[in-house]
Amino acid sequence: MTQTSAQSVLSSVRALLPEITAAAADVDRAGAVNTQTVARLHDAGYFSLLQPEAFGGLGAEPDDYLTATRELSSACMSTGWLAGWLAVNSWGLSVRDERVLQDIWGSDRRTLLCSSYAPTGRLESVSGGFRLSGRWTRCTGARHASWLSAAALRVGPDGAAQDFMAVLVPRTDYAVEPTWKGLGLRGIGADDVVISGAFVPGYRAFSWLNFDPNVTVTPLDRLPQPTLYTLAGTIPLLGAAQRMLAARQPDAGTPLGPIAMANADVELSVLQIRRNMAELMECVRAGGVPDAELVLRARRDQVMASERAVGAIRAVMQDPGPGIEEELMERLWRDAHTARTHVSSNVEQVLSVAGRFAVGLNVDDLIW
Repeated sequence: MTQTSAQSVLSSVRALLPEITAAAADVDRAGAVNTQTVARLHDAGYFSLLQPEAFGGLGAEPDDYLTATRELSSACMSTGWLAGWLAVNSWGLSVRDERVLQDIWGSDRRTLLCSSYAPTGRLESVSGGFRLSGRWTRCTGARHASWLSAAALRVGPDGAAQDFMAVLVPRTDYAVEPTWKGLGLRGIGADDVVISGAFVPGYRAFSWLNFDPNVTVTPLDRLPQPTLYTLAGTIPLLGAAQRMLAARQPDAGTPLGPIAMANADVELSVLQIRRNMAELMECVRAGGVPDAELVLRARRDQVMASERAVGAIRAVMQDPGPGIEEELMERLWRDAHTARTHVSSNVEQVLSVAGRFAVGLNVDDLIW
């Protein structure tokens, strides 16, 4: 993707921000992002940023996706979170069988996927593929998607787990149950998805434990698996923090040290994430595999960005100054505290692993 194309998408997204900002309170009250907003983001090219190029993708840099998502989240955190997850679910699919890509985007380049990677599904081998049953919770954007990307355990005749697999399932094979009632992020529609005995052809199920190293993969899709998924849970928090800090008006005679510190923390996290992503992409473009030091540093900075964003929102809540809208503060507070419960923001787990590595201990944890 050329820089001109990237700027075109970002400019188109930015043109939507005033409208998205104005609708944020209505999204919170109604508990849904308007389908027209999703359609306008399609028109802007946002959902094509991480899509496979052979099927309408733009070949964007990860930073283009992260910047657009952060700015969307600053306008409305529900919209940014929803859009960010619907977009990131297209990432990594070029490592799949090309028949999968044809199934998903062959007739409609605007197809969106929802996802859940908790292995709460059960796959049983049958002729030509598998029989899948299960329930997946908190599938953000399930009502806007027409495919599900989910995790499941393949079980043997004795019921014992044999493999950890990813499966792709069309909307005709699953039901969406409206269960999302979050304190915040009310518009993301993170509903449950239920499947009862759907047939999954073998080419739409993939082992995460026995990945074929001979598959040709684009540099973007060679990033370490958790990279963009964990950032999808953090970038909206940074956007919300920037919105809260921008709303904090200066007032004469009040010490603003904590607000200045909060601004610096958020700016630091944005720069750290940008640096880490640039180094990761440089490595995979050269055909390399990012080492543990870089992967853990990126994960550490990502999870600390979540903490700093929440801290910045807290700083404004403790000293809101004059003129800030109470409804805005309350909504961002609820959104942020709902977002930080996502598995990507498990700061204690991540720092424990990063700390063990820093002192030379062995680490082999999958730190989601």
